[in-house]
Amino acid sequence: MRPAPTTSSLRGLLGFIVLVSVVLVAATFWQDWQARNIALRNAEVAVSNLASSIDRQAEDAMHQADNVLIELSERVAEDGLAPAQQARLSRLMRRHVLAQEGLQGLFVYDAQGNWMATSFGERGDHPNNGDRNYFIYHRDHPGTQVHISPVVMSRTTGDAIIPVSRRLENPDGSFAGVVLATIPVSYFESFFNRLSLDDKGVIFLAMRDGTILVRRPAGTSSQTSTLIKGEIFSKYLPMSHQGTAMVTSVVDGVQRLYGYTDSEHFPLVVAAGLSRESILGDWRMDAYRDTLLVSGVIVALCLLGSLLYRQFGRAERAKEKLADAYQILESLAQSDSLTGLANRRRFDAALQVEFARAMRNRTSLAVALFDIDLFKQYNDTYGHVAGDDCLRQVAELIKANVRRPADVVARYGGEEFVVLLPDTDIAGALAVAEQVRFAVSEAALPHRASLLGRVTLSGGVHAIQRSEATTALGLLEAADGALYLAKQNGRNRICQEADRPSASVVKLPTRN
Repeated sequence: MRPAPTTSSLRGLLGFIVLVSVVLVAATFWQDWQARNIALRNAEVAVSNLASSIDRQAEDAMHQADNVLIELSERVAEDGLAPAQQARLSRLMRRHVLAQEGLQGLFVYDAQGNWMATSFGERGDHPNNGDRNYFIYHRDHPGTQVHISPVVMSRTTGDAIIPVSRRLENPDGSFAGVVLATIPVSYFESFFNRLSLDDKGVIFLAMRDGTILVRRPAGTSSQTSTLIKGEIFSKYLPMSHQGTAMVTSVVDGVQRLYGYTDSEHFPLVVAAGLSRESILGDWRMDAYRDTLLVSGVIVALCLLGSLLYRQFGRAERAKEKLADAYQILESLAQSDSLTGLANRRRFDAALQVEFARAMRNRTSLAVALFDIDLFKQYNDTYGHVAGDDCLRQVAELIKANVRRPADVVARYGGEEFVVLLPDTDIAGALAVAEQVRFAVSEAALPHRASLLGRVTLSGGVHAIQRSEATTALGLLEAADGALYLAKQNGRNRICQEADRPSASVVKLPTRN
């Protein structure tokens, strides 16, 4: 029987197990925390973009309605409201409604609230709108500024509408009536329904006093119709006209990450929210998996120490297990911290291994090298923080379109990415590269400095055949030459060495 481990050996073993456990826990926690922050940052960008899009849509609709109101007000002031003028005005109003999607109806009321002209034509019942809130507001408030009122039901069509109105005044400044444009709530509901949200996501258009005008999903009768007590209105809007915030909704109690914007020209607030549950759902699953993995590794190390204590003869096996743990730590050091892809060090090692295997087994090996087009101009236009976010999004798109377990996707440096494709000939490599290029183009990441208006990739592909004699460096240089060729030929394309004309081509001074 072999002797038991000495006290110093046991102490060293115990210290090593504790050290590895602490490092694994710390590294896993840091990695998961970074992944969580990335998920939240990506969601912040998404909700900010949604809120900006909704704000533009709402302002366009309101400007459209207000411009018509200004024109009608001027015509009433110049031509009056005699019967002949009323008929001409009604025809003009009808043309405006037919020409502009966001308008449901146009109306002119006199100082008593009587309908004088409308886009709906002549009415025999001579209705009166003197009891409407917007009419009372203009009657009691001098000034011809535009006024937006809460949603009401149209007395003409029965539809839910948003009234947009202006005051009419006599030459002496006294109240002469109201000119009104109505925007159907369904106009905004249709736009909201075209936007992508998770199951618990929400979009709303509200007045600055918190009154909800339009909401997706629509609230039930038991839910509040005002958001004035919500944190967006009570806490965040007083500090900033736009931004993002994690808020628990006062309507349905769901915690969401909101992007909100206070309209610059109208008393309106728009917001879009993604539920915290959907934002962090995938991250939680990954974190649970990592926790189980690390816990398993730590338990395995503890069992290994116990076995080593009982039988010194298993020391060699224990070293192999500890080497595996070191490999886990090594893998953490071989990832690019910005994109999460393999880094240059890991790619170079994989290239040497796969190249030796391809030469030994006489199989194919391919490399696809990508470069983001005009990335320097992107950074100059949007800033380096946005540039980092662009790199992360492109990395995710490349990774999503290279699916084989044996393939290696790495950030090669700067805005360059590389894909190592074992057992792949030139046709297969071109297909993978084109799929990646197409996916990045279709993602339509904005790029004002590009003629295409979006982020694109150029790529170079090269493959060695089963009997082709070359070197790993030569394979990479050939792909790099093909990438230069793609840049020369106009960018946003994939090239191979066979695409090069017979005459030698001078390399570009820059890849942007």
